[in-house]
Order: sequence, then C-alpha cells, then structure tokens
Amino acid sequence: MKQILLALVLALLTVSACAHENEPRMATIDSINVSGIGEIEAEPDQAVLSVSVTAQKALLAAAKSEADERYQSVLNVIKNAGIADKYVKGTQLSAQPQYDYRDGKRVYRGERVSRSLAITVNDLEQISPLIQALVEQGVSTIDGVQSGFQDRAGLEQQALGAAADDAKRKAEFLAQRLGRSLGQAFLINEASAAQSPVYHREVAMKSSAMAADAAPPEMFGLQKVRAQISVSFSLL
Repeated sequence: MKQILLALVLALLTVSACAHENEPRMATIDSINVSGIGEIEAEPDQAVLSVSVTAQKALLAAAKSEADERYQSVLNVIKNAGIADKYVKGTQLSAQPQYDYRDGKRVYRGERVSRSLAITVNDLEQISPLIQALVEQGVSTIDGVQSGFQDRAGLEQQALGAAADDAKRKAEFLAQRLGRSLGQAFLINEASAAQSPVYHREVAMKSSAMAADAAPPEMFGLQKVRAQISVSFSLL
C-alpha cells in the first residue's frame, strides 16, 4: 500500500513540474515610471448658495409652522428669480428646545426650528440680487457661497489629458538623456483629480439687521482643476 501511495505522489510531482515548465515565463522588460500633472484654469460658471430660516415659539408646532411659512416665502423668491425647482434642495430640518439660565437654574424658553436649503445658480450675476431678495424676505442666515463648474467632468478630462502629456514629456526627456528610446505605455494609474479650493464665504445675517453684501461675479476669480497620473513606459 505504501509503495502505491509513493508512486502516486511521484507521479503528481512529475506532472506538476512539467506543467510549470510549459508555463510561459513573464518577460522582464526595461521600463521607466513617471508621474504627470495637469492643471486647467477656468472661470466658474456655477455657484451654490446655502441659506436657512429659523423660527422660535413657545410650542414646537407653532415654531414649525412659522419656519415652514418662511421657508415657503424663500421658495417663492427663488421661483420669481427664474430658478427651476431641480436646482433647489432642502438640506436640513432641525428642532431644538431653548433654555435660559437664571440663578443657576435652567429655564425653558421654547422651541427653535430651522430649515436649510441649497440653491444652485447657473448665472453668477444672479447671486447678489438673489441674496438681497432673500434677506429682505426674512432669511435668517446666509451660510455660504461656493462656486464651481457646470461641466466639471469635461474640465477633469482636459486636466487628465494635460497630465498624460506631461508624463510622456518627462519620460521622453529621461529616456533620451540616458541614451534610450521610449516605447509604449503599459501601465497607467490615475492618482487624483481635484478642484482647487472654491471661493467660500460665510455670512451670518439676521434678516432685518443687515443688508445683503454678496461678492460680485468677478471676485470668484479663476479656479483650477488638477489631475495627476502615474505611467510606466517600456524602454527600447
């Protein structure tokens, strides 16, 4: 029995060795690995305006009702500005009890309800008049303005193309400097694609206490979309 098992083991080892001998060996090639960076500058053509309304009453239901009324007034202002519903998104609804501290004791003051929304504006010239109208209508807080691009994907592709050109330029220079010729790219990795920090502004406004003071469109300035890749080329 032992002789039979030994024979089977030897047979399996022989088959395994033959199989490995028949496997194609991975060719070792001379190669160079470089990184490429591409940046595209463009003027923003879109902004997201974040606002909120707040109401405080003795009872939660009353505070919620008043906050809803103010929220609807804000929606009416947005609609009158010609902004479609698809560019308006409710972002938060919160309710919090309010207290005062008197003589070391906590005294209940009522309930505070806040509703927030984000408005996407595709015409930056609308920002200032829209903020003015919202403040006049009773918006409690302008939380911020963030600018960006309607066709961000297109700008990212341009940045990736510039990164690819940069990587090839570097590889060609290094190969030529070291007396070699550049072959084909055989491995490409995208490291990142990011937008430069957007113009962001927080403006706390109590509806009747302050007038709107938004940045005019030209103050958004140029913004960058940046891409980085890593490429491996064969060397000839």
